[in-house]
Amino acid sequence: MKAMAVLLLVAVLAGCGSAEKWTTEGDKRLRDNDLVAAELAYTRAIDIDPHYAPALYGKGWALYLSGHDHLVPAARQLFKRCIDYQPEYWGGYRGMGVLLMDEGQVAVAERMLRSAYERDDREPTVLLSLGQLYLRASRFDEAFNLFSGAIALAPDRGEFMRFLAELELARGKHDDAMRWIVEGRARPVGGTLGLLLLDEGELRILLDRAATRLNNSLGPDDPGLDEALQALDAADSLLEKAIQEDPRMRSPGQRRAYHQRLRRQINTAMGA
Repeated sequence: MKAMAVLLLVAVLAGCGSAEKWTTEGDKRLRDNDLVAAELAYTRAIDIDPHYAPALYGKGWALYLSGHDHLVPAARQLFKRCIDYQPEYWGGYRGMGVLLMDEGQVAVAERMLRSAYERDDREPTVLLSLGQLYLRASRFDEAFNLFSGAIALAPDRGEFMRFLAELELARGKHDDAMRWIVEGRARPVGGTLGLLLLDEGELRILLDRAATRLNNSLGPDDPGLDEALQALDAADSLLEKAIQEDPRMRSPGQRRAYHQRLRRQINTAMGA
């Protein structure tokens, strides 16, 4: 079905349209997690106007979301072009900041993300990325304020609750983290990608809960070990769902192996 949709989009792209129109189409496809169709739409926009910054940023972000390391240089080049052609636009700075954050270049990443924020302090994704940087630095209050600001600006993006869940997870508060996921699912979300982001957040919480209950167990009869198995069972289900439905999933074998290793450790602790 998705392959047919891409073919139809290719046919449509042969027609006329503006760079803004095809960028909007790319944004829609991106929210649906249809990364191939999104890239095609952004490429068409760039063909029409090679200097159109939102399309350059959008294509770069689609390449980044693919999770393929070999596409990162192309994404970086698109973000740089975005800054060069339209330095007042936030997108290129956010894209570069996220790449630098992933590479551990925290100081430079913060400068880039602050530049994005200075250009548009009401763009929710900019607030989220800057909040993620502060979360990694354990600057929890600043991260909370930025995440809360993004949620207030985009109440129809329930997946943004995932970031408050990450904050509570960093504090070791699994129940509070899960409450944010539940609240996110009760709100409208930004397409298929939004649902997948909430699934990812829940999976991280469940795995951390299972590992924590195991590490804190006092013996084979500790009820925390039963809780660990229950959490791991739920995490297994979410992992298999992601492997089937999320094209961004990488190294599924390694992830399954981690789940299996954790299960063996719990069973051993239970004396099984």
